[in-house]
Amino acid sequence: MAGVVGWFERRGEVPLVRPPGLRDYEPLADDPDRPAEAFSSDAIGGLAFGLEYCDQHGWMSTRTIRCLALDPHNPATIRAFCNMRQAIRTFRIDRIISIFDLRSGRMLSSEEHLALLAPYSGDESSESGSMHALRAAVGDGVFALLHLAMADGRLGETARNMVLAYVRAEAEAVGSALPADAEIELWIDNLSPPLDAVRSSVDNLLAEKDKFVRLLPCLLKIVRLQESFAVQEESVRELIAEVREHFRRKLLEWPAHIRA
Repeated sequence: MAGVVGWFERRGEVPLVRPPGLRDYEPLADDPDRPAEAFSSDAIGGLAFGLEYCDQHGWMSTRTIRCLALDPHNPATIRAFCNMRQAIRTFRIDRIISIFDLRSGRMLSSEEHLALLAPYSGDESSESGSMHALRAAVGDGVFALLHLAMADGRLGETARNMVLAYVRAEAEAVGSALPADAEIELWIDNLSPPLDAVRSSVDNLLAEKDKFVRLLPCLLKIVRLQESFAVQEESVRELIAEVREHFRRKLLEWPAHIRA
């Protein structure tokens, strides 16, 4: 849980208070939890956004949430870490009144609101079908890139452009159709994958040699953007030098006929 809280505290672009123009509503209440086995963690994990929410009693509140799992059965429900509650809560998708974008803090239009949530509805026959396919094709690489790019909780413009370039290049490489640029950017800007999701993605990438080879140059570019890279690079060079020296010393200990 501390990792999720730390992400919220570090990410400077995220308005953790209610968005401008929204009123204060009290008291706060949450929808009752569904059984944990009803939720699928691979569907919506990593998506994060701010929202104005109407609970089961009709009370309105504003929250900032990081999605953990989804139950797509009607009524579709999200399990998420709620920054206001500092705990995991359940939210019905049809009770989300409005959404604000984490990167910009702006309120999404109704079309953007639907576009952000549609790929997670479970209806692959909808207009968001291309986003379903894209997430399946590039999601692992995107999670790995964002984990490095957002080490301080922020997604800078240069890193964002690199991630978007990877998405387009990888989609072309695997023959996946691309949705509109605005949909892709909306997805990227509201992602912050938790560590367990990143680990799973890396495992998947290591099992697919071609995909990992295509991702590696992007990973290196992202790493070089970090302010601490110069120090890290020198440490890596020193480590490589030590390893080489170690093997040189070991080689001298071997019998002459083997060294020859």
